[in-house]
Amino acid sequence: MLIGDARLFRIHETMIRNIKPAEFFPKYNAKVFQAHMEDLGPLHYDRRQDALLLSIHSWLVRTDHHLILIDSCIGNEKDRMPRTHWHLLNTPFLDNMRTFGVEPSDIDFVMCTHMHADHIGWNTVTSDGRWVPTFPNARYLFGKIEYDYWLKNPSKDRVLRNAFEDSVLPVVSSGQAEFIEDGFELDEQCIIRLLPGHTPGNLAVFIKSQEAEVVFSGDIVHHPVQIYEPDWSTSACTDPCSAASSRFKVLDYCVQNESLLIPAHFCPPHAGFVRRVDGHFVFEWI
Repeated sequence: MLIGDARLFRIHETMIRNIKPAEFFPKYNAKVFQAHMEDLGPLHYDRRQDALLLSIHSWLVRTDHHLILIDSCIGNEKDRMPRTHWHLLNTPFLDNMRTFGVEPSDIDFVMCTHMHADHIGWNTVTSDGRWVPTFPNARYLFGKIEYDYWLKNPSKDRVLRNAFEDSVLPVVSSGQAEFIEDGFELDEQCIIRLLPGHTPGNLAVFIKSQEAEVVFSGDIVHHPVQIYEPDWSTSACTDPCSAASSRFKVLDYCVQNESLLIPAHFCPPHAGFVRRVDGHFVFEWI
């Protein structure tokens, strides 16, 4: 995919097929959800299983200056019990990356929008029985608010706690971590903005090239139904009200600036443009 001169590549890891919408969205309304079936289609909701369909993948962005990996999925060999579908994975993620002619040593920056387990897992791999950075020449960009929060408030959730310990702390120990704040400019094409709520320090990545712009929104928008129902935050959100506010901001920004929106977990075709119709947000898939 091309955005101006920037080249975008999607690196697939796995799929999530077992989340019930009524459990994922505290504000879930069955009639409202069913009204959006035509918008969601079979690629985003499994009607037979009553399950949301979510893709786990990373985006590789080649700008004029850098090669950036945005979010690093679940990772292999990670203890993620009791989430059995994430536990001790063995996926060809790095081989999938190599199909684009990219080796781990080629990555300049790893940008983690937040520190949930499905966004930081490939930050590290095992070597001689310990976790080491997967991308030896990269700077890992971590939100300072996010890092400080989890450092001072270790999660009671085993999955989140283990992910922080095996996929964040080893990077910090290696000296490859860089802690960033709202408005951080990686270069003139890439700016990072704070949009909290899903997590306390949740970030989004805005990349401009020529006259085009793409917004990598991470989990500010988890599923397409949230474009039509932006006040539906998820059960995974630390602050649902702030998450909804951030979602409105991103969606409105994309409308006003005609920016391409690429959330972290959308299934094919993965991206699109947000429009306003009769005062409501709608999504135009590319």
